[in-house]
Amino acid sequence: MSEMTTIRQPAAGHGAPRSGSAAGRDRRVLLVNVAAMVLTALATGYALVKVFLHTYRGAEWDHRLMKVLGGPPEAFDRIVRFISTVSVTSVLDTLAVSVLVALLQRRVAVAASVVVLVFGATLTTQVLKYDVLHRVVGANALPSGHSTAALLWALGAVLVAPRAWRPAVTVAGTLVAATIGVGTIAGRWHRPADVVAAAAVCLGWSALAILMSALLGRRHIEHAAGSPPRWRYAALAAVATVLSTGVFFLLGFELGGTGIERIGAGIVLVTIVALLAATIAWVAWLADREID
Repeated sequence: MSEMTTIRQPAAGHGAPRSGSAAGRDRRVLLVNVAAMVLTALATGYALVKVFLHTYRGAEWDHRLMKVLGGPPEAFDRIVRFISTVSVTSVLDTLAVSVLVALLQRRVAVAASVVVLVFGATLTTQVLKYDVLHRVVGANALPSGHSTAALLWALGAVLVAPRAWRPAVTVAGTLVAATIGVGTIAGRWHRPADVVAAAAVCLGWSALAILMSALLGRRHIEHAAGSPPRWRYAALAAVATVLSTGVFFLLGFELGGTGIERIGAGIVLVTIVALLAATIAWVAWLADREID
């Protein structure tokens, strides 16, 4: 009786060659998400400028929304000490650490994309704030440089983190970015629109950074087997929103006003934190698909 020989075929998603149609579909997913991120960033920025910078009523509402988050003097002292650590030096430190981590993992394309992200978002924020945008009432502070720096710390960490660590880094990054972003509002350094604009700037540059890394890295990512579903990062964003909102109260801050005003203050707080969390989670999900 002859012995039968069984030839094991590589399982789909574990080293099996991908068909041209599958590769093309993956490329379309990348391009669609990059385009969606960029368009979302541009549309958000345009809406913020038209409503909160170029109309008196919008500028007044933005200023009033800044004052709905309050607390005792010691809470302000704590948050001011924290956000005062954000500086040009801290941005450069973020860049250096992120690039070093990527290079130690021999991920040169990722290191290059982080450089593009940090310099692109930082320069865009500074140019828009000081040279392009003008406010109908008072000096312009949109986008927030502090929020941009905090988001860059989070997004840089998300891009260079190994896939197994990326979910935890997403939550931790949101905690830092939200604490600094909301802290600048509670500390009366920035209005809410300034923080949201910073998120839009960082989202747009993150899309370009991921596109660059995916095209230059030329690393074959098995999307079907290894990429997490969208709901997982949506759930992480929800968890990060709850935790970050809790940190706000742990720092001693409170919602201003009474009755409907207090409800409005809560909506402002949760909305801003959720937008920051969604920005980081979206970038993390696409990074999982495209850059390992």
